Amino acid sequence: MHRRLSDRLPRRPSLPIPDNNGAALESGAIQHRVQHGFLRYFMGREIWALTDQSVISATNFLTSVMLLRFMGLREFGVFALAWMAVLFVNSLQSALIVAPMMSIGPKQEEKDRPSYFGAVVFQEMVLVSCCFVLVFIILKVADNIFPHSGLQQLALPLAVSAFAYQAQDFLRRYFFVTRQSRRALADDALSYLTQLPVLFFLHRAGHLNSTTALWVMAGTSILGLVVGWFWVEPIAFDGEQFKAITQRHWKFSRWLGASALLQWTSGNLFVIAAPIYYGAAAAGVLKASQNLMGVTHVWFQGLDNVVPVETARWLRDGGVHSMLAYTRSILVKWGGLTLIFAIVMASAPGFWLRLIYGHDMVQYGYILRLFALLYVLIFVGGPLRAGLQALEFTAPIFWSYLAMTTCAVAFAVPMAKWLGLTGVMLGLLGMQILFQSIVGVALIARSHRVAREADHAVQSPTAAE
Repeated sequence: MHRRLSDRLPRRPSLPIPDNNGAALESGAIQHRVQHGFLRYFMGREIWALTDQSVISATNFLTSVMLLRFMGLREFGVFALAWMAVLFVNSLQSALIVAPMMSIGPKQEEKDRPSYFGAVVFQEMVLVSCCFVLVFIILKVADNIFPHSGLQQLALPLAVSAFAYQAQDFLRRYFFVTRQSRRALADDALSYLTQLPVLFFLHRAGHLNSTTALWVMAGTSILGLVVGWFWVEPIAFDGEQFKAITQRHWKFSRWLGASALLQWTSGNLFVIAAPIYYGAAAAGVLKASQNLMGVTHVWFQGLDNVVPVETARWLRDGGVHSMLAYTRSILVKWGGLTLIFAIVMASAPGFWLRLIYGHDMVQYGYILRLFALLYVLIFVGGPLRAGLQALEFTAPIFWSYLAMTTCAVAFAVPMAKWLGLTGVMLGLLGMQILFQSIVGVALIARSHRVAREADHAVQSPTAAE
């Protein structure tokens, strides 16, 4: 008798997958909790990624608090606007290099790993070099257009920061794909924690400003990059393999690359519109309020290092139904945690702003409350995107960002002008609702189609016999 394809494939030990055998699964789940402990059951393979992200998020949080308190709201706003350039090129890297690597890399056979990662490293070197040149030229040109903006002094440190930050971020993602999570943690601890004492000493010496802060970010990223490179597995470069891998990555990421441009535009048009009417301090207010919700980045970005990889493995080993079960488990566990944290922050926003930043920020409690709601919506998108990427079906992500960008172009400026910071936040909330709706429907439809095709492929040989 022929068995279904998903039954013949090997199962990996992890969270129990729901099916019709409710009693047996419940018993197995209880036994699993007892044997492995609740913490391990709750976190699974995500624990090292979450520990790593805890280091990064805590450092970013402390860095933002230090910069705001030491430099003032306006200068912090200048730094926040400049750092948006680094985040922009990071979104390009995530779409063109990291996303395909995290979904395709885990599927590689052992013998193919050196040539595969060799091709990816070469792609990364080309991309970060182009980002360095792009950022440097844009700031130089902008300084000529706005001669009193002071952008010239930011050009080199911002370009170097973009180069170094992307390279080190790629390295940490590589460690997660190759299941070297502890090395990712060690490298990130070296890269991030060292920036705190340097910033403090610069403040005490009276030399801390946006320019020197960018140099600190660049220097610590380079430190982590140099040390981490010694832990990279042997890689090889093969011309034929490079061509094939590049073509496969391009097929995967061509929609994501365009999506990254649209994502940055759709979200940041609202953020950029606020300083146009209310000055750089408005950007500082938004960044400071968002920073308090940055605690969620511990699991948001930590899961980004694990969920795409694990989703792809669940699809490979157990089929679409197993992949969707894993996706649901992530949404329930970590989405619930996100909701609880959002309620805590939204219930007393003035208290948290006063505690961290001082009395002057209390008046912006309504911004923090809206950010809390926004982050609940943002979380949902991560597991949904991972599912589409595992299926190597990324076109809906592009179309969702295109719809978001169209709305942002139409409404960002008028909402910021007429409704102020409230308008900015309402625009961001609307963008997320639109995105999750499109991506969620696409994932369900594609999953059902793939499941039907798999069932048909298994049944066809049986019927022929």
